[in-house]
Amino acid sequence: MFFLYSVLFFCILIGVLVFVHELGHFLAARMNGVFVEVFSIGFGPVLYEKKDKHGTKFRVSLFPIGGYVKMFGDADVTSVREAVSDRSEEDLNRISVHRKKPWQRLVIALSGPLANFLFAIVVLFSLSIFCGVPEYSNVIETSGEDSYAYASGLRNGDRIVKINDQEIVKFEDIAHGITASIGKDLNLDIEREKIVQKITIKMHKIVDGQVVPVKILGIAPVEMSYKKIDTMSALVRSCKMTYVLAVNNIAGIFKVITRQVESKNVGGFLSIFDMASKSAEQGVVHFILMLAMFSVMLGAMNLLPIPVLDGGTVLISAIEWIFGKPLNAKFINAIFMIGLIAVVFLMLLGIWNDLSKFKFFVWLENLFK
Repeated sequence: MFFLYSVLFFCILIGVLVFVHELGHFLAARMNGVFVEVFSIGFGPVLYEKKDKHGTKFRVSLFPIGGYVKMFGDADVTSVREAVSDRSEEDLNRISVHRKKPWQRLVIALSGPLANFLFAIVVLFSLSIFCGVPEYSNVIETSGEDSYAYASGLRNGDRIVKINDQEIVKFEDIAHGITASIGKDLNLDIEREKIVQKITIKMHKIVDGQVVPVKILGIAPVEMSYKKIDTMSALVRSCKMTYVLAVNNIAGIFKVITRQVESKNVGGFLSIFDMASKSAEQGVVHFILMLAMFSVMLGAMNLLPIPVLDGGTVLISAIEWIFGKPLNAKFINAIFMIGLIAVVFLMLLGIWNDLSKFKFFVWLENLFK
């Protein structure tokens, strides 16, 4: 039964985020006169379909791992080519996405990520007003036995009471203490089973004969309370959190690409499934908060200047807008193919990491023994 609930919450998580993202594209397309042929939540066999008065087909498909808005002029859902049509030139100019001005295409491409950011701001603002602002205690858990924190001696349920002889009250103090100790020694006083003990963690390690600073310890808070704040503070905090999350997610992806962070940190759908089920276990508020965080992640990822993603379309449209002429179609198709390969590679990397993380290969090996 728990597994079925986990599947349900995973489908809700993906469904809501995809709906918000595609709704942004859909509304922007409609506002700019583009005919939207299909608005689909999910891929694969169609479970439900209804056509509105404008001729748009709204679909719910079998596999809830994404979605798309197919606009007139696309040969397929990721295409930059205009489909063959028997419509008149006047109709094509009026309703085809690829015949719109570059700034209009830029707006349509940006609207998906912006919708995700706006959704996150609304969710975070609403939670701040109705529930209050979460404050995390100094009780921690590690991200797993392969984390640097676990290897350094920290365990789930440890209460960090001091860092470098400074009193610790909440998790924010821990985060500041870790950041200040990067590349140095992190001296902790921890309370475990009502006994205070000292642990020293070296926030650096030797890699290929060179000293490399450790930036990620691999811990998270486990206790939380809520504090009420005023409306304006809630709005400012929500906008700031969304901005910081977006910047950190984009920076994190570039760190993986430039090998500043190990590629094993890239997760796939199993990781999302795991986080969705764990957040649902902790209650509705935690799950809604997870929705906001993943919405920012989806918006940020789509802003990457990679063809196939919205950021790639934004970049191409911006270049055409600046120079006043379209880029060569063969060149665009070529870079879109490169972008598609890059995105597929990242997805496969996430799947591989998930299979390793959840010990699928160990299970498979034991199965055939």
